[in-house]
Amino acid sequence: MYKSMHKSMQKKCLVLLLLALFFILPAFSTGTREVDNPIVITDSTGNTVRLKSLPQRITFVGRASIMVADALYMFPEVLDRLVGVGFTNQGRGEFIADIDPGYAEKICLQHTVGPEQIAATRPDMVIMKSFLKESLGDSVTLLGIPVVYLRLETPELYLKDFEVIGQILGNTERADFIKDYYTSSLEMVSNRTSGIENRPKVLFLYHSARDGIVAFNVPPLNWIQSMMVELAGGEPVWTGGVIGNGWTKVNFEQIAVWDPDQIFLVAYKQEEKKIIERLKNDPQWKELAAVQADKLFAFPVDYYSWDQPDSRWILGLSWLAKQIHPELFSDLDIEELTKDFFLTLYPMDESQYRELILPKLGW
Repeated sequence: MYKSMHKSMQKKCLVLLLLALFFILPAFSTGTREVDNPIVITDSTGNTVRLKSLPQRITFVGRASIMVADALYMFPEVLDRLVGVGFTNQGRGEFIADIDPGYAEKICLQHTVGPEQIAATRPDMVIMKSFLKESLGDSVTLLGIPVVYLRLETPELYLKDFEVIGQILGNTERADFIKDYYTSSLEMVSNRTSGIENRPKVLFLYHSARDGIVAFNVPPLNWIQSMMVELAGGEPVWTGGVIGNGWTKVNFEQIAVWDPDQIFLVAYKQEEKKIIERLKNDPQWKELAAVQADKLFAFPVDYYSWDQPDSRWILGLSWLAKQIHPELFSDLDIEELTKDFFLTLYPMDESQYRELILPKLGW
C-alpha cells in the first residue's frame, strides 16, 4: 500500500513539474515562445487596425509602390519581415532589389495584383498607398487581413507616416531619427527662403510621350512638386490656371505666355538630358527667357526622379533651392548631401553607394 501511494505521489509531482515547466519557463525564454503583445495602429487616413503582436510577415502592394518601399526600407526590420513586395521599377532598375540581400526570396507582385494573390503571401499585415483603399484595400480587409494605408504625399504626411511605420515595426526611435533628419533639412531650406520677396518665376514641367505624341504637363497646387518650388524660393507660374487633381497638359503658347525665369523638367521613363538638349536647339524654345539664360534644367534622378513624393523629395528640395538661389546655398554640397542621405537612411555602405547610385546620377 505504501508503495502504491508513493507511486501515486510521484505521478502527481511529475504532472505538477510538467505544468510548471509549461507555464513558468516561457517567462524566462529568450524568444522560443512568442507572448502576445497587442498593438493598435491608426494610420494617417484615420484607419485603425488591431493586432495581437507586431506583424512578422508584411506585404506591400499596388501602384506607387516605390513610395511605400523607399519609406519602409529606411527601417532595418523590413529586411526580415517583408514577404511580398510590389513592383518598383520605373525603367532604371529596382532600388530595393539592389540593397536587400534577401530580395530574391520575397514574392514579387505586379500592380494588377488581386486580393487572392496578396493572401497567398500569408501576411500578418498589408501596406499600400491610401488611394487604393476602395479598389484593393477593402477587398483584402474582407479576407481578414489587416491593411494599413500610407499617404506619403506632402512633407507633413511623410513625417506622420514615418511614425506609423515605426509603430508597425516596433522601432519608434528609428522613426524619430528619420523625422529629425527630414525636419532639419526642410528647415535649413525654408529658413533661408521664407523671407524672399522678389521670387524668380519658375515652371515645373513633366514631359510625356505616349504613342509618339509629346506633351508637357504641370502639377496641381497641392502636389509636392508645386510645394517644393515654393519652399525652394520660387514663384510657380502655373498654379493660377491649373484645375483638377492630376497632371494638366499645357501647350507651348501657354509656356511662352508664362515665360518663366527658370524651367525644371522631368520625364521619368525617358532620358531627360536628351530632351533638354533638343529643346535648347528648338527655335521656339530659344526665345524663352529661361533658355536664353541657360536656366532649363533636368531634375536629378538615380533609380527614381527626385521630384516625386518618394523619399528622395528631401534631396530634390535641397537641389532645387540651390538652383533657384545659388547665392543663398553656396555652402551646400549636393554631392555630399546625397551620399549622406543614402548611407544614413538605407542599408548601404560607401562601396555600394559608388556602385549603385553614383553611376545613375552621372556625377
